[in-house]
Amino acid sequence: MVRKSSAIALVIAGIFFSVFAVLGAAPSTVSISPPGAAPSLTVTPSSGPRGTQVTIDGENFTNSGNIAANGITLDGIPMVHPQIAATGGGELSASFRVPATTGLGAKPVSVIDSGSLAGAATFTVTQPTIAISPATAVMGQVITVTGTGWVPLTSAALTLTSGGVVVGIHSADADANGGFVAKIALPNTVGVGPKEVSFTAADAGSLGNTASGQTLTVTAPTMTLSAAEATVGSEVTVTAAGFMPYTALTAFSIGAADVRRGVAITDSTGSLSVTSMVPGFSGAQSVSITVGGVTSSKSIKVKPASTPEPEPAAATPAEPLPPAPLDEVFANLIANDGNLVRIFRFDNSTQTWAFFDPRPAFVSTNDLTAAGSGDIVWVKVNTQQEFRGRILLPGWSLFSLE
Repeated sequence: MVRKSSAIALVIAGIFFSVFAVLGAAPSTVSISPPGAAPSLTVTPSSGPRGTQVTIDGENFTNSGNIAANGITLDGIPMVHPQIAATGGGELSASFRVPATTGLGAKPVSVIDSGSLAGAATFTVTQPTIAISPATAVMGQVITVTGTGWVPLTSAALTLTSGGVVVGIHSADADANGGFVAKIALPNTVGVGPKEVSFTAADAGSLGNTASGQTLTVTAPTMTLSAAEATVGSEVTVTAAGFMPYTALTAFSIGAADVRRGVAITDSTGSLSVTSMVPGFSGAQSVSITVGGVTSSKSIKVKPASTPEPEPAAATPAEPLPPAPLDEVFANLIANDGNLVRIFRFDNSTQTWAFFDPRPAFVSTNDLTAAGSGDIVWVKVNTQQEFRGRILLPGWSLFSLE
């Protein structure tokens, strides 16, 4: 007769059963999960952009079981990974990278092991962002682009587009937290405003992330005057901004007079400041500048120059010098390769202008033929030249004859 004996020990503290059975053979031991314990899955991190390296940790799966290669799914799509072996206690760990084709939002992560035990969790796919400051700018101005939520330690390509044309591409490197700060000078290729410049960003590699575009406004060129009213012979300053950087001022006029002096060039942000004497055109006059083919104008009210009070007559006044022909008074300017261009004189008593032009074509139309002591005239020359103790600069100069 075969002797049968059995011993059953239930060890609750260790949460496992040991069953010993002696059926004419040596005893054996089997370790299993506690009754009712369901598989659990933890995803780290729980959210991030496409390309994020994700780690899953599982418990209570089949002891010493496995998950087949590419058996982890994200939003129903198999992830790329090798076969994953569970421990004797049913624990497992694996990692994968979120594909570039994954949609945004909360996505289910699922696994089924070789013992048909299943676990599930959620990973939220986020979209990286960029922000720009300031919201309005001019060419040459430095713009700050701040990025957040990108894959850590990767690069993003920042693209600037104006009028449908790409005007700049810059690279920004994300830090360990997926953020970056890039400083970009708005390029001259943007063109003079008003216009909109679009900033977009995408992974420099193939991770599949893009940020929603941000828009910056390039303002139109502006000019301001140092005064709304001025007197003939006084000075007015024009301050301009928003023009093409490093570009020459090609026109500067007050009324009908070209009042440029030398060469003025805008700075790195398209700004400049120029000063001129107000010519003798009274009333409302237009002040106009042109830079890089772009013209801006303002109106100024010009008042006639006041007539100075006559000085008391000397006890024995000297005989006044008689007026002399203008071609004699200004002979040295005319003789200097025709440096004299034209002379204007304003008569306050009659409120009229008269002019003298030394060129033969104007001989019959000149109505200013002589000048004497005390006459105040506008003189225009082509090149710098000394005249009666003063230096005449190219352009118009107000001159009092002594």
